[in-house]
Amino acid sequence: MNKKFSALTKKQKEHIGRDLRERYIKMMKYPGVKLSPKKRDQILDEVYEIIKEKGIWIRATRFLISA
Repeated sequence: MNKKFSALTKKQKEHIGRDLRERYIKMMKYPGVKLSPKKRDQILDEVYEIIKEKGIWIRATRFLISA
């Protein structure tokens, strides 16, 4: 079953949010400068792999990453 992000449990949302945040921060070289779209896509691909490994069913839509 493919769920929307809003239909996930609070714990699942927290895991996804934490994974996105950690990877985004690691990729940043300069505070306050946004990442390139290529690097943001790389982060999303990594997080989607983690989501699959955890067995979380979610629609294959892109998250909005904001600094």
